[in-house]
Amino acid sequence: MKIALIQTKQNALYSFHKPEEPISVECAKALQKEMTEQCFTLAREAIGQGCDLLVTTEAINFCGLEGALRTSCEALIPFYSEEKKDVLFLRLSELARQAGSWLVAGVYNKRHDERGNLHCYNSAFIYDREGRLHGIYDKMHLTKEESIRLTPGNKILVAETDMGRMGVAVCYDMQFQDVCRGCADAGAEFMAVPSWGWEHGYGMERIKETGLGIAVAMAVPYWMPIEGERMPSELIRGDGTVLASAGQEAAELLIGTVAEWKNGYGTIN
Repeated sequence: MKIALIQTKQNALYSFHKPEEPISVECAKALQKEMTEQCFTLAREAIGQGCDLLVTTEAINFCGLEGALRTSCEALIPFYSEEKKDVLFLRLSELARQAGSWLVAGVYNKRHDERGNLHCYNSAFIYDREGRLHGIYDKMHLTKEESIRLTPGNKILVAETDMGRMGVAVCYDMQFQDVCRGCADAGAEFMAVPSWGWEHGYGMERIKETGLGIAVAMAVPYWMPIEGERMPSELIRGDGTVLASAGQEAAELLIGTVAEWKNGYGTIN
């Protein structure tokens, strides 16, 4: 199983160390586009390399902190429905099709619920090798800042793929037991995790609890390298063995091979 992890380097839109520093909506749009294009540029490098799975970071189209924008960010979040898809979702579908890979893409999006109410979510969109949407997982554990605008999910997702049963979590979910444990109980064999804050300690705890291997795509912060408790993008086997790891300072496409999630071996190129 060949996996590509798309590790981006954040720009000034992600100034979490200065959350009240103002930014105009026009500037936010430009920075949002810059980050989305960075992700697609890196992802296209995987086309033709025979990858089975591509995983992006969390929210590739992040639109900034509301405290900094001084207005609602809802207008910068694309709408999704089966009948009306923003161009971003069409591009993700085409990426999966061109790569011939499954794709787990972290995306901010807004959708109507079963009652017709519009909500914004931090989600992982799962596409199959032909570019068909296979499922949407909505992040269940939101941070305090996210909770201002976003709605948490309320159900786990385990996708049936030709690589095995894949559970999905997003970033902060990994600090809690319920998502990974729920995926394991539903028969997942490994987890795909878009993230901005991959903390090795919590990840290893989830592995110990479930025996599930993890493919996590991390982002490099805007103002510093990945350091401290946080780690770069990684492939980790279900016994806790780190099979492949990206660098700590730059955007990159990390491609690794997992022969078997529990007892096999892995290589990196």
